[in-house]
Amino acid sequence: MKNLIYIILSIFTFFSISNITSADKEWYIEKLLDLNYWIEEYKIQINDLEYVYFYDTKSQKMYDNFRTADQLLKDEVVRLYKAWEIDYYKMNWIIQNYNLFVYHTNKMFNYISIKEVRSDFKELDTAIIKNYELSRSYYSRTKLLILK
Repeated sequence: MKNLIYIILSIFTFFSISNITSADKEWYIEKLLDLNYWIEEYKIQINDLEYVYFYDTKSQKMYDNFRTADQLLKDEVVRLYKAWEIDYYKMNWIIQNYNLFVYHTNKMFNYISIKEVRSDFKELDTAIIKNYELSRSYYSRTKLLILK
């Protein structure tokens, strides 16, 4: 009877130790569902710059370059997050500030496209400047959070 108890205890001990040594590895389901990163990656990718058409080729080129740079920024933030260079709480602050940056940038470009068509609409100048300043402010906050 004693030998049976010793055997059972040794089996439990063996399996307990083997589970501890493999605890630092990611589980298959976590990898499959991307549980560690997917939500934050989705939150940052969901807010995208709306496509705006400009009649002026210079404005259109500036806007297209801005969209390309925006996607590169999002990809870099996600890469840093997946490399654990940005923690969960900082990532959520980055997402919040980045989403406000995208919101005000969208408004600014929409106002610029309207201004292009209706140049006599003077109230748009104030709206463009206000949204540009807010966009710049939220970009600076996002950049500061990434670099810290």
